[in-house]
Amino acid sequence: MLIAAGILAFLAILLACPVTVSASFEEELSLRIRYLFFRFTVLPAKEKPEPEKKKAEKKKPAETPEEEKKPDWRDILKKKGVDGLLAILREAAALAVSVLKKFLSHVKVLQFDLDLAVATEDAAETALWYGRVCAVVYPAVSALMQACGCRRFGVSVFPDFDRKKAEARLTLRVRIALFFLLKESLSALWRAAKLWMKFRDPQPDAPAQAGAPGTK
Repeated sequence: MLIAAGILAFLAILLACPVTVSASFEEELSLRIRYLFFRFTVLPAKEKPEPEKKKAEKKKPAETPEEEKKPDWRDILKKKGVDGLLAILREAAALAVSVLKKFLSHVKVLQFDLDLAVATEDAAETALWYGRVCAVVYPAVSALMQACGCRRFGVSVFPDFDRKKAEARLTLRVRIALFFLLKESLSALWRAAKLWMKFRDPQPDAPAQAGAPGTK
């Protein structure tokens, strides 16, 4: 019993430990993940040179028979109709929003700093784009930080009439407990798999039964 209790306590401690994700962008995107004493660099990915022998040995993949090919949106449109396809797209959008909200509710933003210089070759166009960018960036970042419960963050959008190209600098550091990360990931995968099976279902939507309301 003591050994089992110790193992459970150890697993609980591991699940309670947070996963820290750090991202930065200036000329290219950099993404790093840290968990306990482990650090992983996701971006920029290191390119591994492929040996020339393997390149020569590569063969073209055999053509998939027509009956085994995965159905594309045209096949789905034929089988389910426009209404069925739109219903699935609405479900997919609702699923994405729901998953994002659940993730954000468990995410703690440690740092968020965004500097965006709006610049074009024409000064009048720069001023026009500055207004458009401000109208999008400030409300979007504010809504995102509110969803994460973050009250201290930095956003700066400014016009730069000396440059001819827009530039952006972003520093982001967030933290989420491993338990919530696994829980929400598995939940999202399960819901996405159910939606995918529904999407690939070759049967068209069931027609309305005779005598049902709205039918003649």
